[in-house]
Amino acid sequence: MMAKMDQTLALKTQQRLSILGRMQIAELIEKPEADFAAEVAKIEKDELFRKLYFGDGKMPPAFQRQKWPSGELHSSFYEIDERRVAGSGERVPVEKLAEEQGLAVSAIKKMGRENFEKYFLRGQGLSLGEISKRLGFSKEEILSIHDFLLDVEIRSEFEVPSSLPAKTPQRGAACIAHLKVLDGEVRFEFYAPYWARGLYHIRYDLIDGWKTEALSLDERKRLPFLIKRMESLNLRQSALYRVFESLSKIQMDYLSSRIIENLRPISLRGLARRLDLSPSTVSRALSRRSVRLPWEEEVPVIFLLPGRRRVLREIVETWLKNSPVMTDAELTAKLKAERGISVSRRTVNAVRHEIGFFTPKKSTLFLSKP
Repeated sequence: MMAKMDQTLALKTQQRLSILGRMQIAELIEKPEADFAAEVAKIEKDELFRKLYFGDGKMPPAFQRQKWPSGELHSSFYEIDERRVAGSGERVPVEKLAEEQGLAVSAIKKMGRENFEKYFLRGQGLSLGEISKRLGFSKEEILSIHDFLLDVEIRSEFEVPSSLPAKTPQRGAACIAHLKVLDGEVRFEFYAPYWARGLYHIRYDLIDGWKTEALSLDERKRLPFLIKRMESLNLRQSALYRVFESLSKIQMDYLSSRIIENLRPISLRGLARRLDLSPSTVSRALSRRSVRLPWEEEVPVIFLLPGRRRVLREIVETWLKNSPVMTDAELTAKLKAERGISVSRRTVNAVRHEIGFFTPKKSTLFLSKP
């Protein structure tokens, strides 16, 4: 199922790239996460969106959500407090947030995490009335929870620990997710609800019915524009997710072991070819975004895209610390046999000098004249 979704995302992304053009996709991917959250809120507070997302009692919802196969919401979302950092850099007082959205906060606690994620993150394609009936809440309470998600995304940046690790990106980066390795797969625990909710799933098969039976003339005119905006946001998110997912798979050995020399070398152009994206698109996807590794260290996403030279330095330095007398020829053979990295002895020698381990001198004991 995951492979099928990957192929679908790749195909749809490539198709949209040709339709929207390189410049537009560049602008979408480069858009800061806080600005993107504001755009999501703008769309989802639109009355036309609400109508097609929650249904009208007669027509089934035409807009749904399609969750990522390897993603979920980080547990820190349920601990909304002063530790959350506002997008402006100022702390958001929990009292003020709770006062403004008190109805939503109490409703989430009452329904429990399982029901909250089932109906508000994963989506079930149910009408507002059906969700209200199943949960035992009023329609107003259901809408207040939906709006609460949007407000949290705009007003609070992704969870940031009070004590940052020594190796951390600049605070200008938005931390997208905590990576965890479970059963041989990397899972993404997203900090923002809109990331955890995945893509918009537009039921095109229902759109004509809505136009005919449930939309006014003005709504029919506005609908194509709304759908185009949703498709644009999907394009941006699917391209970013594919970059993150591909890097996590490439670096599985490192993420599973925490051994730095297990990082696999890959260039930006190599990753772009793998994803059938332009190098500039991949570069923008990596910019100003970070992830938290399984052992809690936060690093820029680009950390998972090390060039060959950097990987060689890490591996060779580790080996030479354990065995300083290894020759260039031995290192070259070991790199090929154990890491699958083919390099020349000259390259290995250059790396050796970069890290300060010089080639051991040959013994002259048996070369001296009697």
